[in-house]
Amino acid sequence: MKHLPHNSKQHLITVEIPSEIYAALLEKAKITNKTESELVIQGLQQVLQEQYLDEQEQERFATLEKTLEQKLKQYVETLIQDRASASELIDHSPQTNFDLDISPAKLMPIPTIRPLQIGDRVLVLEPESPYYMAKLVVIKTSLIRATVETDMGEKTFLKRDLRFIETVTVQNT
Repeated sequence: MKHLPHNSKQHLITVEIPSEIYAALLEKAKITNKTESELVIQGLQQVLQEQYLDEQEQERFATLEKTLEQKLKQYVETLIQDRASASELIDHSPQTNFDLDISPAKLMPIPTIRPLQIGDRVLVLEPESPYYMAKLVVIKTSLIRATVETDMGEKTFLKRDLRFIETVTVQNT
């Protein structure tokens, strides 16, 4: 790369390209009435703009995922509170009052399913396959994803791709 004087806003770069690419560049220059340099600059600008847009998309999706995770967590907490308050209302009344306006969803029992926790053992669903991989231990969790320790290091999966393995503990009495 050669540098022109400091006050110049352009730089001279020498690039080696294959003959077929150069021939295509010359053909495109004839068709568009642009110079080879203009076309190369245009191509570089497009590549750099795509990288910038990809970074923006990744940031946008990360923000969207966090927002969605917060809303989902809030929704689940609200459902559990509604069910708990409905079951308290029924448990504390001496007679069942059929005049109460309680929806059937609020009368359902609180689910006994617990969220994945650090230390739980899971099977990971193989991509494009109905089979599960080896048993792995959860080392990090969030509302949507869980990270497990593999032979190749840490890997993060969607929780829907994991299958909890219930460990049976034997207590001596």
